Amino acid sequence: MKIGFDISAQSLPRSGVGQYQINLLKALLQLDSENEYLLYGFNFRNRRRFEEIRFNADNYTLNISSIPQRLITGWWLTFPFPSLEKVVGDCDLYHVSELCVPPVKKGKRVAFVHDLTTLLYPQYHVQSNRFLHNRRFKHLDQVDAILTNSEYTKKDIVEYLKIDPEKIHVSYLGAGSEFRPMSSEETRQSLEPFKLTKPYILFVGTLEPRKNVKNLIKAFNRLKLKRKIPHQLLLVGQDGWLCDEVYDEIDRSPARGDILRMGYVNDADIPRLMNGADCFIYPSFYEGFGLPVLEAMQCGTPVITSNCSSLPEVGGDACVYIEPGSVESITEALYNVLSRDSLQKEMTIKGLERAKQFSWEKCAEVTLGVYKSLL
Repeated sequence: MKIGFDISAQSLPRSGVGQYQINLLKALLQLDSENEYLLYGFNFRNRRRFEEIRFNADNYTLNISSIPQRLITGWWLTFPFPSLEKVVGDCDLYHVSELCVPPVKKGKRVAFVHDLTTLLYPQYHVQSNRFLHNRRFKHLDQVDAILTNSEYTKKDIVEYLKIDPEKIHVSYLGAGSEFRPMSSEETRQSLEPFKLTKPYILFVGTLEPRKNVKNLIKAFNRLKLKRKIPHQLLLVGQDGWLCDEVYDEIDRSPARGDILRMGYVNDADIPRLMNGADCFIYPSFYEGFGLPVLEAMQCGTPVITSNCSSLPEVGGDACVYIEPGSVESITEALYNVLSRDSLQKEMTIKGLERAKQFSWEKCAEVTLGVYKSLL
């Protein structure tokens, strides 16, 4: 059988969707030696990123179309032609992208849904984003199966999109083997290029309103002024929509000298920064999964995260939870973790144990099981 897999997100710096695609495929191509995979994408400019993609397998081929992704996505959201077979070639099943469900003649379609944030929390998105994703959701009932990353997101899909739960399969994400505990010496050497001179609190994620960075900065201000903590706050991640609000909050901060806006960093540097952090904080208002929480736990870093959406489903009893809308809650959780060595050690042990429940291999097994059920 031949399986088509849309990798268009690889044309951009890897965030959640891109990490899902590349890590699932690594595991899937190793697990499945029976089927052939056609990895296809649409991109007019960043073809070099696709050319750099390599997997340790011989059961796949690449087909990158020069059609701009925005153009083909907008077209398919409006018109039911041409078929996906016509554009990328015949496959028995297509694992379609986040952005739209393309029309097919005969092939089966599996869609992955990361979250319904544009539908449930439109205030966190620009208008073009809401339009694109809400149009895409209207076509989801046409696919043969849906994969999603948590029971919480599955519940949202059933409740808000009215899709049969039997059609929806939960495939939890994983963290790569590079996310591991490092010795203090290894961590020190790894962090030397960053020239970090103080202990630090780490946040990793796109700078957008849903990630709740503004309240994190306000809590950090309180800790610096009232608790006199020596820490810096590292904000790692690319700019998202409405990120100017975050920059304005930094400019207003009396502790702005200790807030380091690091931007997008290489994938290899994320585990190093997580290992060096006194704690990792992810105060998001809503997540379909929350991959950085799992990655930090697998590094043995104490994790503070929100008590809503899928995040407790990922963190279990290994995290300290906050109310994301409360600056006081974030402040107290941070101080509690930073000031108690015994709590940090307990969270490290629990986090490493909790992380063992998730892997890309398990994600690939569920995904392949869905493929086989349809083929």
